Amino acid sequence: MKRLFLIFVVMQRVIPGNIIVRQRGTRFHPGNYVGLGKDHTLFALKEGWVKFERNKLTGRKWVHVEPKEGHVLHPVFADVSASEPKVGVAI
Repeated sequence: MKRLFLIFVVMQRVIPGNIIVRQRGTRFHPGNYVGLGKDHTLFALKEGWVKFERNKLTGRKWVHVEPKEGHVLHPVFADVSASEPKVGVAI
């Protein structure tokens, strides 16, 4: 018999690779910075704190990791002024 249960609770600190939930099926779904193993185990992808969330309409439960350094926003567009486009140059 396997031991299936929550390993970490709300606002407990985790490091990358820590197992958060051992489960059969997806009772809890992976959220931000949480990975899903082939046996439906949820594990942390970044260092931070565990947070659980439940959707009011569907009842689906999500597990998130709030990163220690905060959420990183990646720029969508590069700085256009840094590199001017070359017009009429054939490669």
